[in-house]
Amino acid sequence: MTRPAALFLLAPTLVALSVTGQAIAQPQLSEAERRAMESRVDALKAELDSLQRQLATDGASSDRVALPGGADAPASEEIVAEAAGEPIEDTVEERRALEKESESNPLAITTHRRNYLLPISYNSSPNDSSFRGDGDDTEMDNTEVKFQFSAKFNIADDLIFGNGDLYFAYTQKSWWQAYNGDESSPFRETNYEPEVFLDFQNDTTIWGWTNINNRISLNHQSNGRSSPLSRSWNRVIATSAWVNDDWALAVSPHWRIPEDDNDDDNPDIDDYVGYGDITVAHQMFDTHEASLMLRGNPSKENYGSQLDYSWPLFGKVRGHVQYYYGYGESLIDYDERTNRLGIGFSINPLFSTGTFNP
Repeated sequence: MTRPAALFLLAPTLVALSVTGQAIAQPQLSEAERRAMESRVDALKAELDSLQRQLATDGASSDRVALPGGADAPASEEIVAEAAGEPIEDTVEERRALEKESESNPLAITTHRRNYLLPISYNSSPNDSSFRGDGDDTEMDNTEVKFQFSAKFNIADDLIFGNGDLYFAYTQKSWWQAYNGDESSPFRETNYEPEVFLDFQNDTTIWGWTNINNRISLNHQSNGRSSPLSRSWNRVIATSAWVNDDWALAVSPHWRIPEDDNDDDNPDIDDYVGYGDITVAHQMFDTHEASLMLRGNPSKENYGSQLDYSWPLFGKVRGHVQYYYGYGESLIDYDERTNRLGIGFSINPLFSTGTFNP
């Protein structure tokens, strides 16, 4: 019941109570009439209490969004806080509904993968050759700034049998020699990654694991540099995400779209990064998150791994620690072993929406 409707009903009730109270005060009423009016007054008071409770309930729920099946979910600023301590799959529907609400705006852009800024990122084994030009004696700092920006835009919904949402996404990851003043603080490497994908929501449960979504994407990644430092490839990536209580798993095999040998900047990239990524994540202490990503080619004995840990700091900002060891951290270093530790901030948690996006 809305507030105007409730107030409209309350008005005649209050008037009736006033009139009845005056009538009861008249001395000429008989005992039977008095008892009848007192009974009526009690009934009206009970009705008034009921209306007041409805008003209170309406006020408490006015800032909630509706979910499928008639359930309510808190507004956007409360969802993550109220989800703390609950199994991940218990909040998947709430997060999906919140993201759908945002995407109903035709200009809405939502987060895709994690967005983070690591002002201190130390690499004990930098790839100096990729930083220097021919005959150049420039020196690369071990410490640099690393950051990632990732967002997606909803294009169309329910394209295949009432499921299958179409998105365009863009992810940019940069390594910036911000403290290398002697070399004018250049951006050492930037990887640009636009993609188009179909996302299929799901709720199938097998052995306690719930498959929350499956995705197929057409992905391009390049570093925007000229030969001999140019790196790029095109892939078809299939991703399946699963959750179990406070654990999550994402399996992302990919197939590289073949290129002409004369145009291929990195023909052996599969020997180092393999044919897909596997990410395992765990939510702990209510709001802390840890994740481990693994990639590589076992037949070549080349591997890469990334460990991330984040926790709430203030507002929507989280503290973030990241460690990468092995091959494939960036396109320019896909065939170089990296040993990097970074610390800084991230914005969106892994489980901030109805999908799991490592």
